[in-house]
Amino acid sequence: MERSRKKGKVAVIGLAGQSAFMAADHFPAPGETIACSSLFFELGGKGYNQAIACARMGVKTVFIGAVGDDTNGVECKTELEKEGITACLVKKTEPTAYAVITTRADSENTVSVYSGAAKKLSGEDLQREEIRKEIADCEYLLLQNELSTECLEASFALASQLHIPVIFNPAPADHIPPELFAGCEVITPNYGEAKVLAGFAESEEPSEQDFLEALRKLGVKQAVITMGCKGALLIDGGKASMIPAVSCGTAIDTTGAGDTFNGTLTAALALGKRLEEAAKLAAIAAGISVTRRGAAGSIPTADELNAYL
Repeated sequence: MERSRKKGKVAVIGLAGQSAFMAADHFPAPGETIACSSLFFELGGKGYNQAIACARMGVKTVFIGAVGDDTNGVECKTELEKEGITACLVKKTEPTAYAVITTRADSENTVSVYSGAAKKLSGEDLQREEIRKEIADCEYLLLQNELSTECLEASFALASQLHIPVIFNPAPADHIPPELFAGCEVITPNYGEAKVLAGFAESEEPSEQDFLEALRKLGVKQAVITMGCKGALLIDGGKASMIPAVSCGTAIDTTGAGDTFNGTLTAALALGKRLEEAAKLAAIAAGISVTRRGAAGSIPTADELNAYL
């Protein structure tokens, strides 16, 4: 059914915090200390990065989250506003979230996260007049699983009340109430997360049809499963098809590629593009992002996407 347009505005509820990036030849084994060759800091978080990706596509964006009463929290708000994002940040007594990302020589990475204040965002916070009003004016709500279960459920409930479709990036793929999936417009797990959600063993290699049937049982209507250099599996209307990955140069850092994909996908949908077309644009944006260091700093703008096209 065709929905009324709301000028392409997107709301993102998620984690915002500080991140430390280090580069190493290999990941440490248990008990091993390794030397890292570089260190830099960048604000981030799945929701934070996804909001920036939306904004850089030229879509009006609001970010909702919780931060501590500290320097990192102030910097999060400042940088979001520099991107033209409306920042609705609730202050908590816990410190602002913090992450440590280690990138290996082959560009793969590991991420360790302290959620801090972000996990304290509550359903009551979402009912604040200024926050509810911002969400009500949006065409899509983009969520991840870095919130508390209580807040995640409250986010879905509010979206339902306001008739706002939800794009859900179920990362990490654990402790997610299964009934939430029926309330999603689109889910966007990566391959490993999709296997967990669909109940496949780690050793299994499910086919496109296997995923389609397993996700249908969860109540999922549409899905885009990102699969790294293999591309993305699009499930839409009872059909499964592959969206090819796009190589935009030498990959040097995959950090934030998934967030770039999710933000670009949601922004493209808000601009009125069909899911397949939005996924193809998101694949290009992710392909550009892995040729750059960092997460938020690697996200391309709409002009860069247009130049590539």
